[in-house]
Amino acid sequence: MVRSWKMIFALCVATAMIAACVTVNIYFPAAKVQKAAEQIVDEVYGAKPGDAGAGGKKDAEPAPAAEAPKPSSSLGARFVVSLAAMLSPRSAWADDATTVSNANIRALKSEIASNHEKLAPHYAAGRVGIGNNGLLVVKSTEGLGLKDVAELKRVVEADNQARMKLYQEVAAALGIDPGQVAKVQATFAAEWIGKAPAGWWVQDASGAWRKK
Repeated sequence: MVRSWKMIFALCVATAMIAACVTVNIYFPAAKVQKAAEQIVDEVYGAKPGDAGAGGKKDAEPAPAAEAPKPSSSLGARFVVSLAAMLSPRSAWADDATTVSNANIRALKSEIASNHEKLAPHYAAGRVGIGNNGLLVVKSTEGLGLKDVAELKRVVEADNQARMKLYQEVAAALGIDPGQVAKVQATFAAEWIGKAPAGWWVQDASGAWRKK
């Protein structure tokens, strides 16, 4: 009888551990990825905080600061708060990581911003479009010589490589499972397209191209 109870207990523990692993793997901090994408895209496009931005979308007004809770005189209440903080290190770390930045991300952001300056005339001329996967596409080479065509394709290819590395670095910085990098990429794609200036070519979810 004792052995049976031990086996049941072991099965329960194993089931709980498997469930915990599954929970970790599907964790995706959508709000934090969205915030990171907004900040990085604004910086690449050259928008300033509070401005309408390159795509004409003005930042939302900041919410009024919430009133700070009064300290509790209850020893029990203070103990519960302290215990919750100790048991939730991941949540506390994630809040601090809302503004995602490290050496790799800064370098990639700088590279993409540099490419953006080179590609800006091509966006305006309709030669380069923004795909629905967050990558760039050479749509036309009209008006360019062979040397300029080669240079345009080189810059677009380099920029796409930098973008893919950026999505991976943002995912890693936020503790996102590598299998969910596609979600990070999709979030950035929406920001690249949403904040693109009028006149640029963008691709919708169905794959169709349209001029903003």
